[in-house]
Amino acid sequence: MDFFEGKRVRELRNTFEDALDASLEPQSMQEFSAALSGVDAEMHEPLYDLYCQLLQGISTFSLDEFESILKEEALVPRLNAVDQACEARGIMGFGASAANGSVAPLTRPPDAVMRALRADLKRKEADKLRAKMVEAEAAAAAAKKNLHEKSAAAKKMANDLRTGAAELRGVNESVQEWVNRAPTFPAGSGMAPATAGGPAAA
Repeated sequence: MDFFEGKRVRELRNTFEDALDASLEPQSMQEFSAALSGVDAEMHEPLYDLYCQLLQGISTFSLDEFESILKEEALVPRLNAVDQACEARGIMGFGASAANGSVAPLTRPPDAVMRALRADLKRKEADKLRAKMVEAEAAAAAAKKNLHEKSAAAKKMANDLRTGAAELRGVNESVQEWVNRAPTFPAGSGMAPATAGGPAAA
């Protein structure tokens, strides 16, 4: 979960980054080369590039470690809580400066500050719930539309099947009528059907 960074978190971050920049500020090429008086001059520039890359790597690693410590120690919400407690008491500065006359007049009583904080949290939670409801309604509408489309497709398929079955029944009936029809022979063909009394008279 991401937290808004209050002023103490920002101050801590700025202090760390300033200290890191000051401690990792690279020397100039001339200063670096002067320290390599016993090394071939052709190697000075590639070694200087390697030196700068090393400092950059240390800086990146240190910043990543700083972020990890912030998360592991939950420093952001903890320092934000300090900000809120100080605001409730009217303390607006940091450290010794806050104790040396920088305490602002108490503009709101602590309970009013806490009520405002709770109201803000509830408002944010309500906003999240409204966003989730909008997403749920959109998903439900999409599902309803999809179901309607599938239902229409299923009805069409059923109608097509019924129509096909009716056509097949008609074809089957025609075939049966043709199979069961009485045979007819041309007159004088001698192909009259046999009778029960024996061969047909000449």
